[in-house]
Amino acid sequence: DDKAAALAADEAEQWYRQAAARGHRRGALHLGTILEKRGELKEAGRWYLTSAKDGEARAACALGFLLRDAGDTESAAVWWLRAAQDGDGNAANALGALHAERGETQTAERWYRAAMDAGDDNGAYNLGLLCAEQGRTAQAEQWYRRAAYAGHREASNALAILLLRAGDETGAEPWFSKAAEAGSVDAAFNLGILHAGRSEERAALRWYERAAAAGHTEAALQVGMARLRGGDEREAERFLRCAAGGGSAEAAYRLASVLDARRPPAPAHELGEPAQEKSECEEWYERAASQGHRRAQVRVGMLAAARGDVVEAARWYREAAEAGSRNGAFNLGLLLAREGSEPEAVVWWRRAADAGHGRAALRLALVFARRGELAEGQRWADLAVSLGPVEVGERAARLRDALRQELSA
Repeated sequence: DDKAAALAADEAEQWYRQAAARGHRRGALHLGTILEKRGELKEAGRWYLTSAKDGEARAACALGFLLRDAGDTESAAVWWLRAAQDGDGNAANALGALHAERGETQTAERWYRAAMDAGDDNGAYNLGLLCAEQGRTAQAEQWYRRAAYAGHREASNALAILLLRAGDETGAEPWFSKAAEAGSVDAAFNLGILHAGRSEERAALRWYERAAAAGHTEAALQVGMARLRGGDEREAERFLRCAAGGGSAEAAYRLASVLDARRPPAPAHELGEPAQEKSECEEWYERAASQGHRRAQVRVGMLAAARGDVVEAARWYREAAEAGSRNGAFNLGLLLAREGSEPEAVVWWRRAADAGHGRAALRLALVFARRGELAEGQRWADLAVSLGPVEVGERAARLRDALRQELSA
């Protein structure tokens, strides 16, 4: 039980302490490891240093990581070099990464190879990453394979992605599976995408669920969407909350939509009244909107307009419209027209209509008809008929026919 384990750990620590105090370098290394896990970094560093000075490569490597985390990369490199020269693969990898960060790829490659020679599979994986970054795909594949065959799960996932990009789905799948079975969350998610692409929904969902359970944000979004399609709104909400909390704008928007549909209709708002408190659904819409989600931006604009906050509504509509949202442009046009800025409204309606928004085309037809520019009005009415939806098409057809009669009179 836990108590017994704690007692055993305490006893082990006492023995390591005694050994370390008598100059046993491995005892000092183990004591350092225990102290580091407990967060007692200063004392851990002292024992690592003692052990490293006595020639324990693993202690020199561990000391390097402590120094790096404390921001002293130069000293870290000194100890890593010492450990790597004594055959520590982990230290050789750390040196490789350091040189790679500085753009010294040849030196990095040399250290990664040294790590590999010391029996560290991360060396081959890192060589793969280095080659992939340089566009040397064939070499990257070779190194990933080497690490993957040795059971390196990230390498298995990277190899699968490489094969998938090259169009070899059949070759990729077993490597994704191998990585996922070894606990790679990304590989589980990638398997979900693979099955979804083949319309194997149940298999896709199984892998998405697995990745979501391990905290994968995008996977949680996919599970949430699947639950929504299946009509299980409560479960959908649970997964969407996870994904939205993990920073997915799409999940925040979907979650807000679920909560929005449940809300009782808001009482009519009188101008000049204090606005109601923002609901939770509005907060999620705003979170998605502030992450650049266009449909959320439009919705936040609509909720602000319903509250009577024209300035806020215009701000969100404009942001969505400038990012290419047809509805944002159309709604911004409505708001501007209502505020008496029809010329600017026309600019936004044009943008919306050119992007395929039927209602915007109908508005333009009405504006030009009212100005007496009948041919231009007829042109926009024609477009509105072809864009729809049905009730817009019907109104536009009536307007177009009237303009045609007017023009031929």
